[in-house]
Amino acid sequence: MNQIVPIASFPIFITEKLQLAKAFYTENFGFDVAFENDWYVHLFTQSGVQIGFLMPDHLSQSEYFHEAFSGNGAIFTLEVENVDTAHLAAKVRGLKMLSPVKAEEWGQKHFVIEDPSGVKIDVVQSTEPTDEYKQDYR
Repeated sequence: MNQIVPIASFPIFITEKLQLAKAFYTENFGFDVAFENDWYVHLFTQSGVQIGFLMPDHLSQSEYFHEAFSGNGAIFTLEVENVDTAHLAAKVRGLKMLSPVKAEEWGQKHFVIEDPSGVKIDVVQSTEPTDEYKQDYR
C-alpha cells in the first residue's frame, strides 16, 4: 500500500490575535510573511520553519476549525544553535518566560516561553544524551 509522503509540516493555531502573533514571530524569531489576509496569516523562516494563524469561526473553514486554541495540549518547538543566547534574547525582549534554561538527560537544553495566543514555545538546543538515553536514539 502506498504511503502518504509529507513534503512539509506546519502547525496552525486558531486565534483572534493574528496581528499580535505575526508581530511576535517576525520581531522575535525572524519569521517572514508568506500569506496574509484578514482571517489567516502564514509565516516562515529562511530555514523552512512554518506556522499559521487562523481566525476562529471563519465561514470558509469546516466547523472543527472554528474553536480558538485554548493554550493547552500543544507545544511548538523551535530548535536553535545556542539556547543560552536565545534565552538571553528572550529575557532582554521581555518575552513571557514559563521555564528557565534546563539541561535534560535525554539530550536537550531548553527553556519555555508563551506567545500572545497562549502557544507554549519550547526553545531547544540538542546536546549529548547521558548513557542511559543513548540507546533510545536511532
